Amino acid sequence: MEGREVIEREVEERLAAALPEVDLLEVAVTGRGDAAILRAVIDHPRGVDHALCAEVTRVLDRAGLLDRFSIEVSSPGPQPPLRATRHFRRALGRTVQLRLVAEDGALRTRTGTLLAVDDESVSIATGTGVMQVARTAIRRARALGPALDDSRSDR
Repeated sequence: MEGREVIEREVEERLAAALPEVDLLEVAVTGRGDAAILRAVIDHPRGVDHALCAEVTRVLDRAGLLDRFSIEVSSPGPQPPLRATRHFRRALGRTVQLRLVAEDGALRTRTGTLLAVDDESVSIATGTGVMQVARTAIRRARALGPALDDSRSDR
């Protein structure tokens, strides 16, 4: 869906310019017209608090997004979304849930241990074997269980 990608890119560019340490984990738009809501899930090396969420909202307001959407900004919680390659890499070895768009357009969910990731695909181990999934087929992804540990060393 091109519209979603355009909005995601706009939010990411505005945040990168104004608040470079903020990591945009997810952008979703729900509703239409006056009822449209832009939801942004963010992370930050020092954590996410109300003040940071308010600052992100101000940045998005200055970009004109508050004229088009209601805006909700939140922390990732215990099941952080995975959007960018760096998010998937932090989740290597963890259980992930992938919401996939099949060739016939149907949505399917797959859960497994994240084994590998690159810019083009991810591999997960499921109960029926290893599955390689094109990143373009992933509609939504989340790490399950405890929050990701960014302090672990990558060996």
